Amino acid sequence: MYCFVARQAIFDSLGNPLGYELLFRTSLENRFPNIDSELATRRLMAEQFLSQKIEDLVGDALCFVNFPDALLREGMAESFDQQQLVIEVLETATPDEELLTSVKQLKELGFQIALDDHIPSTKWDKFLPWVDYIKMDLRQTTMQDCKSLIKRSQKYTQLRFIAEKVETQQEFIASQDAGFSFFQGYYFQQPQVISRRILTTDEMTAFELLSAISEEDIDYNRLTQLFSRDLSLSYYLLRYVNSLHVGYRHQNIDNLRNAIVFLGHEQLKRFTALMMAAYISKNKNVELYRLSMIRAKWCELLSAKVSPSLQNDAFLCGLFSLLDALLERPMADILPHLSVTEPVRQALLEQKGQLGFLMGLMQDHEQANWPMLQQRLDFINLSANDSNMFYEEAIKWSKNITQHHPL
Repeated sequence: MYCFVARQAIFDSLGNPLGYELLFRTSLENRFPNIDSELATRRLMAEQFLSQKIEDLVGDALCFVNFPDALLREGMAESFDQQQLVIEVLETATPDEELLTSVKQLKELGFQIALDDHIPSTKWDKFLPWVDYIKMDLRQTTMQDCKSLIKRSQKYTQLRFIAEKVETQQEFIASQDAGFSFFQGYYFQQPQVISRRILTTDEMTAFELLSAISEEDIDYNRLTQLFSRDLSLSYYLLRYVNSLHVGYRHQNIDNLRNAIVFLGHEQLKRFTALMMAAYISKNKNVELYRLSMIRAKWCELLSAKVSPSLQNDAFLCGLFSLLDALLERPMADILPHLSVTEPVRQALLEQKGQLGFLMGLMQDHEQANWPMLQQRLDFINLSANDSNMFYEEAIKWSKNITQHHPL
């Protein structure tokens, strides 16, 4: 799933970026969609700040985001990391005591505040001690009025002024002379629309499940609630359990909690990892998912021969080895969400350790790098026949799993 955002840089007089204004978009078309402004801000914050790292979009720069009046009063911004976020109070907001209280609370939490598209008015004077930036639209306010407000506000030493809609060199020079410190507009940069890959709801549920299952003390009530969120996930869990439940053929397990307890820690972790990989593979290249499944079993079989204590880690290592391709994100961004062990992390990030060695062995086989493959096999004292047998067994296993648990 992709989300879209436009960003427009805000520069100082030397051309250094202060930050970016983030603008909600629903496609690569560079215009604000026909959508309520409150919903637009909610979606922008969820998609750009919650689903992924904002640093990947703006680096260490500030993020200026429009917050409609109602969202400020309900305290929505307080749920987000305040280090890079600048809250833009819109010109349509009502400058009453309730809004002032909300602004003060945000400042106490460490947020920076900007008045957006500000038109000079004494009604806003009581806000100025709490504001960091005032943005003034050169298409709405005369340069003389801008200059007057900047001069009148000099006693607020924290306050900086941003000229918006700067479209020509003459406007840039004039706004500098008026006392503006920062500048935004087509003269410097048009808004750039960027598409970003985000996790779908079921992908996020699977990540959350895997994190919960990786804890030392499993909370079965919480796990049952997480499985209950997703009907298809619950369905496949029951199918998976009953496919393993060979001792009581006529007494199928039909209760989620009983199914979770029956599986046990390692099988539950394996099932959730399989489902996560499958969910991520939806609408993707099916071959990537097939290869992930093969690698999971293949790496497990190799580990059983070379390092039996790492079998469970080996399975997850092989299964997750193509997540970067499936999610179209760097592996370093994905692994913090997975609660993987250190051997798995080293193998996936740096191809180090025993699992990293096995990953290299499988890749040599896939790429028909026979001389290097033989060197690896000799190093672990494994015959080519055994290696091929493990590979063929992994293919059969993956076919069986995907046939019984299609997504």
